[in-house]
Amino acid sequence: MQPQRLSYLIHAISENSNEQAFDELFRIYYPGLLSYTTDLLKDKPVAEEICVDVFLKLWQNRKMLPTVRNLSHYLYIAAKHGAISYWRSKGYKDLRRSISIEDAGEHFVYELSNHELRLINKETFQQINIAVSSLPPKCRLIFKLIKEDGLKYAEVAQLLEISVKTVENQMNIAMKKLADILAVMIEDHKKRVS
Repeated sequence: MQPQRLSYLIHAISENSNEQAFDELFRIYYPGLLSYTTDLLKDKPVAEEICVDVFLKLWQNRKMLPTVRNLSHYLYIAAKHGAISYWRSKGYKDLRRSISIEDAGEHFVYELSNHELRLINKETFQQINIAVSSLPPKCRLIFKLIKEDGLKYAEVAQLLEISVKTVENQMNIAMKKLADILAVMIEDHKKRVS
């Protein structure tokens, strides 16, 4: 999401209680939060409830929205805490024992943002989506959190409870695989044009 648009939405929501702006914010962030929370809990209905609660609390506390430095990070941390609270209410002491980072991102769907879509043609878009979808689950999740949701490496590391070095390594893997796939696409395109 473009920073100007996000600033506008935050202002419209916090200052004017603009429900349309809130709906747009919801539509932008909800799919990613739902994928992340579903991966944590392995229970989509509960994950949906937690994500809706995150947004309900955001709406209830909308006046404080301008004080949030990174909205993506804030929302993912809130969803993670919601998942932890749910697990604890079920008698589990440690959420980390019930999930594996290797499983995180298994069902994560990656889609390019509208801004990125305008810069590429449909065929290239499909190839990039296929390439991203072919990444290992953890790698795909980290790639999405950084490239689509705009989180910093340290924020992803904190969110997933892994080291920053692991995040860097996973991004390097993702970028290398995507570069290799795109190089093959370029070669194929050159052959067709020749």
